[in-house]
Amino acid sequence: MAIAIHPTQNLLMTGGSDSRIAEKDNISEDVGVIKMWTILENSTKMVEFAGAINSGHEQTVNCLKFSPNGKNFASGSDDYKIIIWSQQVRQTFVLTGHCKEIYDLQWSKNGEIIVSGGLDKYVIVWNVKKQKQLQTLDGHTAYVQGITIDPRLKSIVSLSQDRSARVWKVLKAQKKNLNNLQFYPQHVVRKLENAQKPEGQQSISQDQQQQSQQQAEEKKQNGIFLGETSLFTFVRRPDWSPDGSFYILPAAEFWVDNKPIMGAYGFLRQSPQVPCFFLPTKTPALVIRFCSKYYNRNQDIQQPLIDLPYKMIFAIGTIDSLLLYSTDSPIPLAIFGNLHYASITDICFRGSNLIAVSSCDGFCSFVQIEEGYFGQEVPIEQLPEYIKVLYNNDKIEEEEVSKKNEESKKQEIVTEQRVEYKETQDGKKKKVIIPKTLQLDQQIQK
Repeated sequence: MAIAIHPTQNLLMTGGSDSRIAEKDNISEDVGVIKMWTILENSTKMVEFAGAINSGHEQTVNCLKFSPNGKNFASGSDDYKIIIWSQQVRQTFVLTGHCKEIYDLQWSKNGEIIVSGGLDKYVIVWNVKKQKQLQTLDGHTAYVQGITIDPRLKSIVSLSQDRSARVWKVLKAQKKNLNNLQFYPQHVVRKLENAQKPEGQQSISQDQQQQSQQQAEEKKQNGIFLGETSLFTFVRRPDWSPDGSFYILPAAEFWVDNKPIMGAYGFLRQSPQVPCFFLPTKTPALVIRFCSKYYNRNQDIQQPLIDLPYKMIFAIGTIDSLLLYSTDSPIPLAIFGNLHYASITDICFRGSNLIAVSSCDGFCSFVQIEEGYFGQEVPIEQLPEYIKVLYNNDKIEEEEVSKKNEESKKQEIVTEQRVEYKETQDGKKKKVIIPKTLQLDQQIQK
């Protein structure tokens, strides 16, 4: 059901369920399990099994995410629990608040906030540092199957089986107060704002039954997300672009000549009510995932998908295929089909050379990409200032670590002592212990 790759280490994790024989009545039962795999370099094998976490979750693990710095990872399950684990695979604490199965969760860019959604129709905002529930967002009328957080932590987007996406915006007064972060419903996306009404809708229907049929047809054709009858799946996982400029929503449809085309819609952050592009797929799109890297644009392309000073890469997982795109073009870079016997459930990137895909058929597949295939990578230092700000937390953390190291060294210096023997008035030598820090202080004064 879920797959995640550590941001800096060769560690891959998968979440799902395995069968276990109960000791009492000898009956098979499904239990939640997280499995760990080592990603192998320069080997014919892609991964090697490293261990499993069989305790913690009593039922299927549906979502699994590493924190941005890789120090922790979070797992959500059918047992209504979110567990925060340390890097040493120790259960640190449990977040309880959902009253039904949890389908998706996402970390904020700073690693202090988690947002989750599930079968109880709620979106819950958590403060991980304080280990507390900040807010429960109510509005969806069916399962919440996908969650994504703006990297700038200004809004949340949730996608539900009720054929709607909801954009929740943070209150301005609460932007810097992570201990009491509050969101409000900014917009609900159900249908295209400029959708044309069917002919005859303006006139009064003679037959009441015919009128209701026309209204039902209008609602069906104006809706931009697939309903339960069209798409019975556990996941509809959207994703924000790493720079926070736009997000992509799966499980979408676009009507042409009374026929639906499956695909995914892209929305600019400043226009949550109107999509800026539509990417068609042959089967329903289920998962969107972005690569965290930035690349130089291809200057020969005149009409990019999104006009940016750089290029980003993302993948769309459908029921039976994987489509690879760049923001330079609306045409996919590659399409991988016939990967699994059942629908794709999750996707994750490892840098720019590996894509891992999970499926509810119980298997994972991998796509290897040649070095330099996406072009030349753009370092964070050369990106616009509004992107650099998103990565300041990493620099602050590095500074804090170095500061702690300096302080610890200073403490070590304080504990070091030198021994001198001074001659007293009676001609005897007296042992005097002098901390070295005094000598350092004297040097600083000089």
